Amino acid sequence: MRLDIGNRSAARLVPALVAATLLFAGCAPTPAPAPAETPASSEPSAEPTAATPTPEPTSESAEAPAECEPVALAAGAVVEGADLGPCLQAIVVGHESGTLTLTGDELAGQVVYRYAPTFDFRADLETGDGPLALSFVDDVMMLDTGEGPVVGDRESSDPDEQMAGTTGELYRVFADPGFISDLIREGATWTVADAAEELALDDGTTVEAWRIDSDAPYSWFDIPVEAYAVWVTEEWAPVRAESTTGFLGRTTTITQQFSGLGDAVTITPLG
Repeated sequence: MRLDIGNRSAARLVPALVAATLLFAGCAPTPAPAPAETPASSEPSAEPTAATPTPEPTSESAEAPAECEPVALAAGAVVEGADLGPCLQAIVVGHESGTLTLTGDELAGQVVYRYAPTFDFRADLETGDGPLALSFVDDVMMLDTGEGPVVGDRESSDPDEQMAGTTGELYRVFADPGFISDLIREGATWTVADAAEELALDDGTTVEAWRIDSDAPYSWFDIPVEAYAVWVTEEWAPVRAESTTGFLGRTTTITQQFSGLGDAVTITPLG
């Protein structure tokens, strides 16, 4: 059996996955890595920074986590990326599980995740080249592009397992919360909207959330981030994120919506 991912498909799939994982996806190993100081000009590192304890959950408290104290969630407030990055990282990893609904260019579907007591996730997606499913359970990465699941192993002599391992690792590493902080830090300043807005959630309910936009395009690990916005509630719960990114000559806009934060989830591995 061979994975149906050729050069053309990879060129379409990888940018979409990068765009999706840039959106502070809640799927991440635990404990979370510490925010890294980002040099003015740096090359991507192969692995996340050293681990530190995961922040306590915030879903049961209306108080902002300590990392968010420097961030003014007020109409028209301008905040530094260096402050906003650790704040967003804290509120995302502060919930131990959830569901992400993806909509956008050549990528749609859901990701169910948890990272306590161990990091597990499953993504069931539709891409421009057809269905894509990923699971990471008990440290085993699996990928299915419609021809059946393949165990991901970048060191394998089997090219299918190599591709599955590379694709899965791209999703897993970029979704690490340590990268969340670094990603937001690279945007020098961000501005809170003039008023909270009402957003419709997947369960049919609505919530008021504040939109926070990057003030200018920027680059992160040589990936152009043309636009980036996040929405959080007064209680500092993440609601939505949207980014437009460029990668390998392609521009992709992806929206992620959070739901079921802190709910018990069942992660079923592929197979």
